[in-house]
Amino acid sequence: MPLTPIPQDFIHDLLARCDIVQLIDMRVPLQKKGRNYVTRCPFHAENTPSFTVTPDKQFYYCFGCSAGGNALSFLMEYEHLTFPEAVECLAVQYGLQIPYHGSQKHASYQGSSNLYQVLEEVAKFYEKQWRITPHAVEYVKQRGISDSLATKFGLGYAPAAWDHLRKSFHDIVALHTTGLLIKKAEGNGFYDRFRDRIIFPIRDKRGHVIGFGGRVLAEGEPKYLNSPETTLFHKSKELYGLYEVCKEHRQQPAYIIVVEGYMDVLALFQVGIPFGVATLGTATSQEQILRLFSVTQEVIFCFDGDPAGQKSAWRALEISLPLLQDGCSLRFLRLPSNEDPDSFIRKHGREAFMACLQQASHLGDFLFDHLLAEADIGQLEGKARLARLAVPLLKKIPISVMQHKLFEQLAALVSMDVDMLKKVTLSQPSRFLKERSERSKKSDRDTGLRPLLIRSPMRLAIALLAQYPQLAKTLSEQQYMLLQTIDLPGSSLLIQLAHLLNKFPTLNSGMLLEHWRKDEANFQILKQLLYYSIGIPASGIQAEFHDLLNHLKKLAMQRNIDRLLRQAKCSELTEREKKHLYQLILDTRSEK
Repeated sequence: MPLTPIPQDFIHDLLARCDIVQLIDMRVPLQKKGRNYVTRCPFHAENTPSFTVTPDKQFYYCFGCSAGGNALSFLMEYEHLTFPEAVECLAVQYGLQIPYHGSQKHASYQGSSNLYQVLEEVAKFYEKQWRITPHAVEYVKQRGISDSLATKFGLGYAPAAWDHLRKSFHDIVALHTTGLLIKKAEGNGFYDRFRDRIIFPIRDKRGHVIGFGGRVLAEGEPKYLNSPETTLFHKSKELYGLYEVCKEHRQQPAYIIVVEGYMDVLALFQVGIPFGVATLGTATSQEQILRLFSVTQEVIFCFDGDPAGQKSAWRALEISLPLLQDGCSLRFLRLPSNEDPDSFIRKHGREAFMACLQQASHLGDFLFDHLLAEADIGQLEGKARLARLAVPLLKKIPISVMQHKLFEQLAALVSMDVDMLKKVTLSQPSRFLKERSERSKKSDRDTGLRPLLIRSPMRLAIALLAQYPQLAKTLSEQQYMLLQTIDLPGSSLLIQLAHLLNKFPTLNSGMLLEHWRKDEANFQILKQLLYYSIGIPASGIQAEFHDLLNHLKKLAMQRNIDRLLRQAKCSELTEREKKHLYQLILDTRSEK
């Protein structure tokens, strides 16, 4: 069940090469305890270690917050990477080329190793130019940015010449590919994209430089200029400062403030508010919102106080609505007109900004304040108009406590009972609710999730096979074929495990888990069962597993007998069904 075009065999090889203990220990120091390693969980605050890494299984699990998985899972959760990025990260570490299926490739991988290196060298070049250019240094100082903060963000300066960068680097192809050089309209020459600008390196979640922003020093337009879209840099997906925020807060930041400009981010950091990130000259996108909610539960939008800034805030609200879940929080900070965070902090200071931050509007208040400007609810028609404007927005929010509470807020404004309001505005059950219900029913049927929540022979059999994959090698051909016929809650997962291990007999537990990454229900079940307490001595594992299979076989046979007997009470069995029932009864007696 691969999630990407990356072949599963390659992922097996990658995980086989990786030592999960070494990988995690490089980021979170581990202490040996018996055969395992422990530490305080990096994903939630705790006083005593509950985070366990098991070398034999190449798997980690936290008994406090239930975080768990293999090496790729850890990279995704700790470094805030997507699955392809995590695979790429490990592949680079072990010097492997990812053999993608067909012609599809993860965009950031093709030639990325060299491009990352070039961009890092260019960033250092710009930083060096800043330090030797007095008027560039003076500009940064006048904006209240300390030398240490400038170093933390790698601020630089692009000289005014048209060919300074081109002459300083030999890899013209890489510079052009990353957008740092522009091809001349006529002839074969190139010229520098950034000239006489303060440079802001833009980093991805791993800290790699992927692009640059430039602020002009002299007169000229545009005032701000960004790198163009490249194989590494996608403006709608990245956020300036997110890497630095995550680095500052190894555990989840309490909140993140979304601002519009690079200097806004720096101003917040400068006064001890290291929570700012900036959009990159484009409207806030859903990819950016999802990325933010992957690292924090509260996002505060703080755009400029002018009409354009408030329009941007409203657009951010609209695109965020379908992504909201219970536990997530959106707030909106309105600054005085013609003020941005940078100018406000320089004029009024940190405490004044923090006071404004405390007063930031919650989602419902911001939404209804905006809509009330278009509807006079002192009149009957105005209340109807408010409902007409608000309901389509509220319907975008997945059905949740949050959505219901917003409907309650709307109902109070239009003087209606909330149930009646929903009845007249949501006359048809939402497609989301229907789909979710069907998915839930299918999940229960396919995975046996509910029966697996209690201790059962099926749960134990799956746990044994997941924790000791070598058990699959002990199955005879007859036992393997018999296993395929067991029809009990949860048997689908057991059969899939056995089939997979029959095909790939060298998989360890960490590799095994990877096959269910796209199947959330089974992924969570396996993650829990990999640390399920079995309580059986190692010497008795094989015998216990075979006894369990025999027991499950008997349970399945008895279940079929009971089903056929119930059917016989309601209608006549066919000759084939009668023979099948008779044979089942004989087989059951012979098993005793």
